[in-house]
Amino acid sequence: MIRIALGFLLFVTHFCDAQFGSPVAFSDSQEKTVLEASPEFFILDWKPNTALHISETPLEIITDSVGAQKVNLFRDNKEAPILYSSNIITPVCADGDCKFMHITLYWTLLGDYAGFDRSVQEPLTKHDHDEFLFSDYWKLHDLLKDDNSILKRRAIDELVTKPKPSKIEGVDALSGATVKEVKESVVSGALYSCYVAWHLVHGKIKEQIKAHTVQQQDEAMLVQMLNSDHTNYQMYALENLDENQYKVNFSRISELFKSSIPLVRSYIIKNLSDSFSQSPSTMQPFWDALPYIDINTRSLLLQHIDFASDATVTHISTQLSVLTKNQLLKYLEHLGSKKVISTEVLKNLERFSASNKEKNAYLVTEFLEDNS
Repeated sequence: MIRIALGFLLFVTHFCDAQFGSPVAFSDSQEKTVLEASPEFFILDWKPNTALHISETPLEIITDSVGAQKVNLFRDNKEAPILYSSNIITPVCADGDCKFMHITLYWTLLGDYAGFDRSVQEPLTKHDHDEFLFSDYWKLHDLLKDDNSILKRRAIDELVTKPKPSKIEGVDALSGATVKEVKESVVSGALYSCYVAWHLVHGKIKEQIKAHTVQQQDEAMLVQMLNSDHTNYQMYALENLDENQYKVNFSRISELFKSSIPLVRSYIIKNLSDSFSQSPSTMQPFWDALPYIDINTRSLLLQHIDFASDATVTHISTQLSVLTKNQLLKYLEHLGSKKVISTEVLKNLERFSASNKEKNAYLVTEFLEDNS
């Protein structure tokens, strides 16, 4: 819930009634009931020929100035939930100057910021009523993507230096320069608009949206999230798939192990059941990804080396240069537990140990000497 100071609200009512007419929320005629193109500023993947239709939810965003503003849900042609949206109209005030902010906000199914559409008729403005440049909208987009912005931890009056009280028609207002810590992240001359927009996006509505999604969750939704390029969706799906669903979707999961971020990779390898991790054929795509994954995930993968096939162990002997010292020691420990080391592996070890470019070559040299 975004609370605006009572003094500002009294001023807004008087000021805006005079200049803009009585404040009203977007009418149904103004609201998009079908979404056939990606929002202008958007973080999710948008498939060609997508057409989403709107459906109502019990969710609302409350602003003292305008009241309840509904949050709707866009669904695809199979009725699968895709995207939450709200047409926002709320006043923002700075230095006693108040104007309505019109913006359509979008959230993911997990309540994270997804993007926004600007109003063509009512563009966002800065001080002196200068309209936002296109670059300003992009800066606002970048700000709203940051769910841990300094705006989260500071009240609005803490974001301006040396506030100077002034009286405008009996209403207090603040003036002053934006503090240095936040100046680079907000649109110049639009601190209040940025502040209000950020708190609308990242307020209580986030958890309310996620709770609403959970109520509708099914296997199809989880698979949809798993196949998304959005990493928060990927993580949520992985956390909620059961073992049988892991098996059915294992091809996609092994693909994510190679292509996704370290957090997703490490979660996958840490949470593989024994039925997967102890199967050499099932794990082969994971071993194929060895040279491409981050150091931490590579260490976690090597904990499963005892279940790797002989062919995999041999192939790793050609990739020793990507291993850290501890990873190389883990691999050599596995080789040392074998009764016989293949001729091909020994040749690859000898080649590595003879290289003057490999800083860990001495470890392999010592291993070969101990196992000659």
